[in-house]
Amino acid sequence: MPGIEFYYDFRSPFAYFATQRINLLTERGANITWRPVFVDVLLNLQMGQEPWAESVDPFCPPKRAHFMADIFRLIEFWNIPFNMPCPPKPSCNQAMAVAALLEHDGVEHAEFRSAVFRAVWQEQKDADDPAVLTTCIEAGKHRSNLMDRAAVEGIELLTRNTVSAYEVGVFGVPTFILDGNLYFGADRMELLATRL
Repeated sequence: MPGIEFYYDFRSPFAYFATQRINLLTERGANITWRPVFVDVLLNLQMGQEPWAESVDPFCPPKRAHFMADIFRLIEFWNIPFNMPCPPKPSCNQAMAVAALLEHDGVEHAEFRSAVFRAVWQEQKDADDPAVLTTCIEAGKHRSNLMDRAAVEGIELLTRNTVSAYEVGVFGVPTFILDGNLYFGADRMELLATRL
């Protein structure tokens, strides 16, 4: 069974789109290893900054406008359930830190991931709101002490993992790696499926 590493961040609409299309890969027998990373840290590293420097939008205005238009084109083309998040630029740091802890501990957490993606990109909820995050953790039947661990241990772990991901070539999300070959973007999943 071919193994694919899937790098994601809950705050990326394109990572969310990839989760809605993951059957393109699993139906071909792929074994997916989910790798949570901080997209802001990846962007800072690309610009030669410290991981937690104040983030700057890397897009010029025309590219930002295209980025936003592309979201809605893909939603319509792929027929994916979607609502613009609230706030418009979602904060998912604590949720990502919880995901990093679960991955590190070897705990299956598909239900947690699905609950967070759904909360952000369908239900217009703030994933870092403690009540929302607690609901997502409970959806996966995980222990509530994860939120306490996430604040420091989870953030540090996720930062280290993101730096390691950058060092092997990951520059954004969603990214898939198969046999050392990197595929970036939910719209590259057909290429990856063909490779499988």
